[in-house]
Amino acid sequence: MKNTIQTLSNKVINQIAAGEVIQRPASIVKELLENAIDADATSIHIIVKNAGKTLIQVIDNGCGMNEKDTEICFLKHTTSKIKKTEDIMKISTMGFRGEALASIASVAEVELKTKKDNEEIGTVINIANSQIKKIKKTAAKKGTSISVKNLFFNIPARKNFLKSDKIELKHIIDTFTQITIAHPNIEFKLNNNENTIYNLASTNLKNRIIHLFGKKYKEKILDVKEETTIVSINGFIGNPLDAKRTRGEQFLYVNNRFIKSGYLNHAIKTAMENMITKEQYPSYFIFLKINPNLIDINIHPNKTEIKFEDEKAIYQILKSCCKRTLGMSHIQPSLDFSIEESFEVPIHIQKSTPKEPKLNINTNFNPFQKETKINKENTENIHKLFDEDEEIVKKVINIDRRYGVFITYDNDINLIDKKKAFERITYEKIKKILNEKKKGKQFVITPIKIDLSFTDIQLLQENIDLFNTLGYEIQSFSDKNIMVNAVPFDFKNENPQEIIEFFVEELKSSKDNINDKLIKKITYQKSINFNIDNEEMLRNLIIRLTKCEIPFIGIDGKPCVINIEPSKIFN
Repeated sequence: MKNTIQTLSNKVINQIAAGEVIQRPASIVKELLENAIDADATSIHIIVKNAGKTLIQVIDNGCGMNEKDTEICFLKHTTSKIKKTEDIMKISTMGFRGEALASIASVAEVELKTKKDNEEIGTVINIANSQIKKIKKTAAKKGTSISVKNLFFNIPARKNFLKSDKIELKHIIDTFTQITIAHPNIEFKLNNNENTIYNLASTNLKNRIIHLFGKKYKEKILDVKEETTIVSINGFIGNPLDAKRTRGEQFLYVNNRFIKSGYLNHAIKTAMENMITKEQYPSYFIFLKINPNLIDINIHPNKTEIKFEDEKAIYQILKSCCKRTLGMSHIQPSLDFSIEESFEVPIHIQKSTPKEPKLNINTNFNPFQKETKINKENTENIHKLFDEDEEIVKKVINIDRRYGVFITYDNDINLIDKKKAFERITYEKIKKILNEKKKGKQFVITPIKIDLSFTDIQLLQENIDLFNTLGYEIQSFSDKNIMVNAVPFDFKNENPQEIIEFFVEELKSSKDNINDKLIKKITYQKSINFNIDNEEMLRNLIIRLTKCEIPFIGIDGKPCVINIEPSKIFN
């Protein structure tokens, strides 16, 4: 009787393992970079062609291997990192399972050239489909050069699942970034199709972050440091006022290994409560150092998840550490009145002892809190009420910096939120400028240099037509910055770096209504320092407001003018 259970060949075993370890070109970049780091390299050069589909080559100046090790390293479960089971619980190297090279050699054509420092001549080995094709002595520099060609050449179905070159290159850059942040003392260079994307010199952590993400991070990140018996913490967190609406620069490391942890991410975000909204994500570059015996990193093939012996304690320490950094940096919550939740009633302090009021006040009444659906018919009716500017307002009264009252000639009493009214006027003015056929493009004398990451520049290039509709003009692109030579009319006082960063971040989440979102952002910026502090200015504001398309609704959908009905205020 024929057996139904078969012993798998080494080739099939390796290809199954490759399905877990090698998912795309970025997976190979990760494994080869980690091997180079474990080899004590101080300089690593990565060369890719066609986003790694055709070639991935990693050249390092590490310790290298002798001829025997060169053969053994491609066998499954061969490693210099561990010898017995107990070693798994005190891993200090990046790799340790001995699966990477065997898996790579089963799905690609591999050439490895290596030489140890104490040897006069090196070794070159060629492998394809897990089979050694050639091995011989050769002249070589100290270290290792490994080339991986024609990924998934023998598994067409896997090859067909690869994405476009732009997407695969983005994954490679993400992996490259994660690793290079953790090792600022190592020189790294990344080339794609003979173009240099990054050339990073040996430096410290802060400078590495600045080199990767732009000079703006010099002022945007705050030092984090804590020493306890459970965990040591160091690194940087971004200023909460610069938090983005997409997950971007969030890097968390345990013993120099990049990890993903929603739980610890929550600790950092909670430390910034009342400073950021639920939709915002802070930047951070945080390193945790923990006794290897207190963690388990062998729970996921990509080693990006870790089990902690005392995760709750680490959560609390991390949260407290970030809070203290923010407190010492005197970071204050941003007052964004566009998301205000309560109606501030001014308190007038009298010299005489106040008497208890006899009226029952409905303290829950907040006329500005309710969102209002915009009805075209109602808007037209409002405009009919105010045909003549000079006949609109009978009397105006300033309450405080934020609120005022005006009485019409029909003796209607109206409460106005001056800030929301100013925002509505500003919003419609900017929108009109951008919607004009001739956008009034304003050329600058000296092109404005905007620093962006490589992936952000790629995203901007892909959506340049959409960006141009705003009235900007980009003179040139490089791998690290763009040069802007024209801005929309009346935008010369706006910060182009901030606006372009906002545009890119919105692209990452959604392209829907992106122009409208950008107009609102500029409007909120312009209204930060608004000041309407006398009756004449208030009267002028009201007249300008009535000329708007949607005069009495704020740009956040909530009213900016309320007709006061005593029955609603008093019980």
